Amino acid sequence: MGDASTWAAWAAAVTSLATLIVTTVVGGRREQHRWARDALTDAFVAFLEASWAHSDAVRSLPEQAGAELDAPLGLYREMRSQLTRLRLLASEKVLRAGEDLLRCQRNVQDAAPGPAREAALAEASVRRRAVVDAAKKEMGL
Repeated sequence: MGDASTWAAWAAAVTSLATLIVTTVVGGRREQHRWARDALTDAFVAFLEASWAHSDAVRSLPEQAGAELDAPLGLYREMRSQLTRLRLLASEKVLRAGEDLLRCQRNVQDAAPGPAREAALAEASVRRRAVVDAAKKEMGL
């Protein structure tokens, strides 16, 4: 009987070790995917928030803007920074949509007050929607 109980103990130990290894590997991958998805979500949110804030800041600029451009420039820089994060985490399609929006936001900032700025703001809204759609598809939503 000693031999059978020894083999049973060894089998239980090997099974326990195998279960531990599989659980660690699968759990680690799951945690890595969760982290990447959370980081991607944070980057999308920060990028889009900076875009909306940039449009609002430019929309409220007076006819003759001077030092008031500091706020839009800071928000534009924030968008660029978040786009860098997206480059590390997102697909090429998302990056193209983000780059298009970033260029569009620059056009908003450079547009003269009046119809040109309103058209640029409308285009930024369309591009922002494209980023949202790409983000949803990227995250499987």
